[in-house]
Amino acid sequence: MHRSCRPMALSFAAFALSLAPAVASAAVPSGKAFHSTRIAKAHMCTKAPVEIVAGAESATFSLAKCDGRVAPLGVDQLSILARPSSAAKPKGPLTALAKTRGGDVAPGIRRIDSRLVERLETVVDHFRKEAQVAHVALVSGYRPRSAGSYHSTGRALDFRLEGVTNEALVAFCKTLQDTGCGYYPNSLFVHMDVRDPGTGHVSWIDMSRSGEPPKYVSAWPLPADAQEGTTKDATATKDGATKLPALPAEDHSSVAAPESSKARPGSMGLRFF
Repeated sequence: MHRSCRPMALSFAAFALSLAPAVASAAVPSGKAFHSTRIAKAHMCTKAPVEIVAGAESATFSLAKCDGRVAPLGVDQLSILARPSSAAKPKGPLTALAKTRGGDVAPGIRRIDSRLVERLETVVDHFRKEAQVAHVALVSGYRPRSAGSYHSTGRALDFRLEGVTNEALVAFCKTLQDTGCGYYPNSLFVHMDVRDPGTGHVSWIDMSRSGEPPKYVSAWPLPADAQEGTTKDATATKDGATKLPALPAEDHSSVAAPESSKARPGSMGLRFF
């Protein structure tokens, strides 16, 4: 009787030991999965970083993932740099701010439209030089007091790209669908905004200087016979001049003079910038 029980006891012990790895593995998977998820996020594939300079502040970060979609932290970092002067820089960590939902990253700081960030990345990619960090000088972004402007909703940026002429910059901008492109030959920036789907290509030239009312022209440099008598509030187009409403004093331009045939005076195609 005693001899017959010993093999049985050994058999039971072996069975218990065989279960131990399974029990251990069953207790760990959730932790391992969470750890793997954290590693995957930490090693997210992103495109080459871009240095964004806004006044005395600057940051270098990626605007998009390798698959072309915007990088969430990139949107929020750009939004902070593009904030109005009336808004203080947030003190909390960016990862915490990124968890906030809605249109604002922080009080007074509008979250820049992700489609606009995509377009900025497209522009940077087009002019990017191998093994060099692209430098974007941000002139203006979110302007809550610019009523009727794309700036007031976080859908417009005024900027320069180091090493690229504004002429080349606006020429490429005009190839982007559903995008507004403003060229200011007597200023130091190019305006780019994101339009509703189906808008098409929208562009204009404003030869006014800082502090002056808008002076729209159909071409730049001006033809010799058009250098005098340019009106301050009319947009010259191939079809003739179109009278446009005045601009709020704080903005840099007035209603666009779209090249798109879908936009016409009095329609939604004409917006403040």
